[in-house]
Amino acid sequence: MTEQDAHTPLDALLGAAPRHVMRHWLSLLVLALAALGAVTFFVRFVTGEDSPYYSAPVERGNLVPLVSERGQVRGSGEVTVTALLPGQVTWVSGKSDGEVEKGEVLAVIDAGQAESTVAIDRSRLAAAQAALDAARVSAQDTGSRLARFESVWKRSGGRAPALNEIERARAEARRADLAVTGARAEVQAAQLQLKDDQARQAGSEVRAPISGTLVIRHVQPGQRVAEQQPLFTIAAGLAPLTVEVPLTTQSTAPIKAGTLARVRLDAMPDTPQSATLTLLRISPPPQAAPPHAVFTIEKPDPKVRPGMAATVEIELPERRNVLLVPDAALVFEPAARQGHRRERIYVLDDGEPKRIYVTVGSSDGKRTEVFANDLEPGDRAIIGWRDATSGEGRSGR
Repeated sequence: MTEQDAHTPLDALLGAAPRHVMRHWLSLLVLALAALGAVTFFVRFVTGEDSPYYSAPVERGNLVPLVSERGQVRGSGEVTVTALLPGQVTWVSGKSDGEVEKGEVLAVIDAGQAESTVAIDRSRLAAAQAALDAARVSAQDTGSRLARFESVWKRSGGRAPALNEIERARAEARRADLAVTGARAEVQAAQLQLKDDQARQAGSEVRAPISGTLVIRHVQPGQRVAEQQPLFTIAAGLAPLTVEVPLTTQSTAPIKAGTLARVRLDAMPDTPQSATLTLLRISPPPQAAPPHAVFTIEKPDPKVRPGMAATVEIELPERRNVLLVPDAALVFEPAARQGHRRERIYVLDDGEPKRIYVTVGSSDGKRTEVFANDLEPGDRAIIGWRDATSGEGRSGR
């Protein structure tokens, strides 16, 4: 069969060029190579790279730093209810939050010791009262005797009774009056002690001092508490709702009044609340406590209540054209170590980890700004092991 015979009548009608057998086999070869490449790519995708490390490129770009701190929603006019006596909490109201009324019983503390103290106080008061009565009788007796002596002495013109007897009667009357005064003071002291201990005994029933919203319950049934230990926190009102969080030293400088934030409630993570910084509390020297920021929720959801746990996310001014590495690169370690004092990352250098010390800046929760002389954009920062067991026995350079 000639080359001309290999053409069909349709080819002749359409004026098609003659089909060459060689071109046909070349097309098949190209398709086979493409299929082989696809299979190789698929196998590489499934099995991964030969390197035992996961890595990500070091980038240069912009970063919006994000500070995240934990706190709790607070209401207005909060009051802390404390224990008036030490003892064991025998009962606690089932309310962990919600509305409470003034005078409502929130807990009961075993008042056994307080009851004994009140009984002793009653006995002391009775003894003091008896001593006062006796002192009054004695004072009345010595007073009557002195009055008789004075009457006789005046009628006799000072001749009888003897002067020393009158002086002795006067001294005894003064001592009797002083004894009455002292006994009366003892009675008053016993009455005050009894009143105070009765008030403490009444504190065995912990009652709400105001009407409001129960924010925090600090105790559980069976727990032993000390005097003045916090038991409950009650908010008088809901508006405004605030969240107070501690701030680290790195996040304090750029934060000022009016800074915006998002409040994510643990109970409502998908409904962030907008908030504004209204107060920054800084402890005076020499205290080393971190400053605390108070954020006011602008338009809280009706479901938001005091006492809810929350995370405050604070966006700081954007950082431009900075060197960025994944946060995972800062915690990767090619071998088990006791710890390190300097921040560092590891980059791939001819397939092996190379340690580079860095200075850490701001972070957005996924990437962190770093400063380093030996780090360039495009370097592959190691972020983890492909096989966790392959890291044993290795160490970085």
